[in-house]
Amino acid sequence: MDTKAPTHEVQINGEIQFHGEILWSASDNSLNTKIKAKNIGTDTARIETGPCAFNIIANNKNSEPVWYNRPPGKYVCPDELIVYRIAPEETKELTDQMYISGKNWFWDIPDGDWHFVVESRTKSGRTISFTVDETKIN
Repeated sequence: MDTKAPTHEVQINGEIQFHGEILWSASDNSLNTKIKAKNIGTDTARIETGPCAFNIIANNKNSEPVWYNRPPGKYVCPDELIVYRIAPEETKELTDQMYISGKNWFWDIPDGDWHFVVESRTKSGRTISFTVDETKIN
């Protein structure tokens, strides 16, 4: 499966370490995703992005994508500038991100044991990718 790139890009000024958590319910194909950014630098960091900047991807044991959070139908992500400012050593949840949680997807999450990753890209084309702590509910 080829995953489509996120609608929006991420611009990072500072030293940021991303972390995520996913609660996945296989019985109703629902995800509850939290994306967190920790400033590991000594100056205030700034993240500029839009509301559809992150893909949630389910990979198989060979790290091949089998699903991603493609919205259903003709969903249009609004163009909106979101700015997160993060003080040194502070961790902030990126709460304004759309389509990283929910039950209504273009296709169902297939049955199986997957590991989830979150991906985004910068304006320069660099991919940001990180694994998430996952909890599965049947």
